[in-house]
Amino acid sequence: MLVSSCGLLSDDETDATTTTAASDEMMSDTETETATIVTAAPPTTADTMAEDDASGSNVTLESKLSTAGLGPVQIGHTLDDAREAAGALMIAVPGGTDACRYFTVQNGPAGVRFLAANSEIVRVDIDSGPITTISGYGIGSTQSEIIEAFGDRIEDGPGLSAIQYVPVDAPDVDKRVVWEVDEAGAVISLRAGRLPHIESRVACTG
Repeated sequence: MLVSSCGLLSDDETDATTTTAASDEMMSDTETETATIVTAAPPTTADTMAEDDASGSNVTLESKLSTAGLGPVQIGHTLDDAREAAGALMIAVPGGTDACRYFTVQNGPAGVRFLAANSEIVRVDIDSGPITTISGYGIGSTQSEIIEAFGDRIEDGPGLSAIQYVPVDAPDVDKRVVWEVDEAGAVISLRAGRLPHIESRVACTG
């Protein structure tokens, strides 16, 4: 089911025409506890760079999600690029393989995971916390609010309990922002990334 007219990850506006223009602009933009590097996964260059500032990360609760990535960490970054942008180690989550493995950012906010496929960042998952899209839609937002804001840029799926923003600009046509919603239509998680990696609610499971 295709939902009606819009502009998703841009500044919130009530007028359908202005929200669509704003969304185009936005979509093109690009716990404090010290973690130990997971040894269950093979070490990567990003894992072994130990001279990062342990005081914090450039990825924070104020970072915003878009088709470009989360804050300074971009879709398409290598793990080394992501570590440099984040200003902190990328910590491998147990499980997965080189073809599909989640990473967290040392000293970064809880509930944020970056998916790497063959050492390239292809997706960002937000499973908890206050982080939202650039336009302000995150956990606790409603499906109806998002549809009203972005109209026909919003489509059903992937999955039975999700809606997704579908860009039309050439550089982003293979990217999506996805909000998972509960039975009441409230957002319970969100993610952004590149097809086909963005489609499954949880990656690296098969």
